[in-house]
Amino acid sequence: MSIRDLLEAYEKSVEQRKQEFIQEYLSYGFTEAEAKQDAKIKRTAGSIVREVPTFDLSISKKVSPQLHEHFLYTGKRKEIGETWLDVEGMLKLIHKPKFKKWVKSMRENWEDSAPMIYSDKQLSVISVASEKDGDFTLAVWNNPIEPEIWRYHGQSEQKFKEFSDWIKWLNGADSSFE
Repeated sequence: MSIRDLLEAYEKSVEQRKQEFIQEYLSYGFTEAEAKQDAKIKRTAGSIVREVPTFDLSISKKVSPQLHEHFLYTGKRKEIGETWLDVEGMLKLIHKPKFKKWVKSMRENWEDSAPMIYSDKQLSVISVASEKDGDFTLAVWNNPIEPEIWRYHGQSEQKFKEFSDWIKWLNGADSSFE
């Protein structure tokens, strides 16, 4: 299955995921209006991306084949509490003091985390679920063709061999490798 096919499958399930999100919010005592506000979906058009910024702002990585397909399909995508970043969004986030603090904290305190193991020139941020809580998805450039995808949410870490595995997981498949 191509990245486009995986992204289209993900797109088709958006209404179901939106309804599940709203029901979960309601169960926590939020109003329906509050739940619907947070469940909004926004997506910008895709574009040709040649390089992806790393945490080391002097280094960019040549976009991988799978990420190239992703960026052609969509730019920035905000849906149901998570934002998939475009290059501009990546650069903005990397400059934020709170994000830098998160990276430093991970590097110093979370054993075997991507920031602890890899240098800034090997890390890019591709999505944000919560800046406040440190819920980010990273591209780890440890492979010459496709980066691994490492997702941090709460106190959990999930690793995916490549971008397609992360999308398969988002579509409901068990495709993490650790």
